Amino acid sequence: MAMSITPYLQLVRLPNIFTAAADSLAGWLLVRGTFQEPGRWLPLVVASMTIYAAGIVLNDVFDYAIDLDERPGRPLPSGQVSRRFAAWLGGALLVLGPISAALSGSWASLGVALALAGCVLAYDAGLKRTALGPEVMGACRGLNLLLGMSQAADLGGPMGWLAAGSLALFVTGVTWISRSETESGRTDRLLVGMTLQDVAFLGFLAVALQPRRFPMMSPDRPPILPLEGLLVILLAAWTVNAAGARAVREPTPARFQRAVKTGVLSLVWLNVGLVAAVRGPAPALVVAALWVPAFVLGRWLNST
Repeated sequence: MAMSITPYLQLVRLPNIFTAAADSLAGWLLVRGTFQEPGRWLPLVVASMTIYAAGIVLNDVFDYAIDLDERPGRPLPSGQVSRRFAAWLGGALLVLGPISAALSGSWASLGVALALAGCVLAYDAGLKRTALGPEVMGACRGLNLLLGMSQAADLGGPMGWLAAGSLALFVTGVTWISRSETESGRTDRLLVGMTLQDVAFLGFLAVALQPRRFPMMSPDRPPILPLEGLLVILLAAWTVNAAGARAVREPTPARFQRAVKTGVLSLVWLNVGLVAAVRGPAPALVVAALWVPAFVLGRWLNST
């Protein structure tokens, strides 16, 4: 009987991996604004994708006993993928990520990648079950954006840190909502998550309104309002809040999962909005292209 690859693609949450690539690629474009020197930025994108995939796989390895009861259809508890194989795969991907970052030729990139890998492992191994779990997950995503900016002075400066902090806060909100995925009737975590997401949107807008504060900005760029970027960020905010509002009205696991999926897929568009505001629509379209495989595969594979 031919082996199906679908459980393995589900194990790594393939649609979500493209959103991780959008983080690091957007980070690079925010501070560099060019696709030149692929030997420097491509290893960073690969590092983001492999470390993210490692975190997802190891999460299922550590959650095996819980998933047997709460999520029996996942690849490991259903027996479609062995737990031993998943552990080896997750470990290999976690090592491969920093190696890829090192190939970019930057010690700073290696340092950020190691911090990201350590943060991912700490989350999976136990911190996710504590009150700090959502914050640690958010930190992982913020570090992912910083990885793309790691070859710039001061990791992108104040605006780079504000962008990374906003992304971290947004993902913290998504993670709070995900804690209700298997529950019905409770909206307290959902409301906390939505509040954090909306504060993060304010941060994204603040970054988009100050594009000239990023490094390597052309002095010829006219001082005009970055309408394209602002529009994308506002549309993402509307979509995320609409999904959250539906979950408030109908607090079921299906609605919570939809709100989480909407938040995860919106990460690409938040990166697109930032790049469009800072560097213009042309490079932003390349980041936007990563949404296509994320969306198409997301209709076939679960994102949670």
